[in-house]
Amino acid sequence: MFRHEIIVTKGILPFKIIIHNSSALQITKHWHRALEIDFTIHGEGDYLSSGHKTHLSDGDFIIINSGEVHGVENIGPGDARRSITILVPFEFLNELLPEINHLYFISQITDQEIMLKVKTQLTRIYQLWTNQHDHENKIEILGHFYLLMALLLKNFVVPKKNIICFNDARKQDKIKDIINFLTANYRDSLTLGEVADHFGLSKAYLDRLFKTEVQTSLIHYLQLIRLQHAYDLLVNTDLPVTVIADQCGFANVRSLQKIFKDVYSATPSTYRKKLKSQ
Repeated sequence: MFRHEIIVTKGILPFKIIIHNSSALQITKHWHRALEIDFTIHGEGDYLSSGHKTHLSDGDFIIINSGEVHGVENIGPGDARRSITILVPFEFLNELLPEINHLYFISQITDQEIMLKVKTQLTRIYQLWTNQHDHENKIEILGHFYLLMALLLKNFVVPKKNIICFNDARKQDKIKDIINFLTANYRDSLTLGEVADHFGLSKAYLDRLFKTEVQTSLIHYLQLIRLQHAYDLLVNTDLPVTVIADQCGFANVRSLQKIFKDVYSATPSTYRKKLKSQ
């Protein structure tokens, strides 16, 4: 997940569930119109959103509002981590609450009894989803989801005008456009200057803007997009590492090996061999 993601639901559930139980070390910054609710069952991670870094550990949750650029870093502890993401499409929210464009979901309130009720609903949804996906379970999940939404809409919504904006909305929109462009063109040999020219910006301004809003350089972010695609090919195909590097836009195989080792603490070949031996 590292671009504008279109949320598609299936069946009777009007939302999307993602269970995280892998050893990914980060989720590259991305955005979508859906409301995102992230709940950590076990483990930890640093959630980056709207200029904030929020550390989540066992039993913590965070709400990411529609359109916010966000990502996760320092995810742990490897395959022992368990968490759930619920993505609620904007169109569904708009039906529940027509004034949603003027409202903002906060993640923390002082009423600990209400906080516990929210966590209870999230835990039950996780338990039901990881048990089995039969029709009866989905109906029960639906019930817990509506109880969850009732709690959030009643207790966690404030007027958007009352929220201190840490990121200028126009800058956020520009970042979304840049992320979309990088995602669509990651195979090309892009430079900071070429991206700046595409958006009619100076190199210095683009470099400063991206580092401020995304907390990393544009070129490093582009390499992370390439790395995500390379990882998928590495674990799901038998393509040689040299071919993967070329298909994913890396200048050469050494470039892929360096960033892969920085993120996964192993070379691509070693990592693949370890997976096949399991």
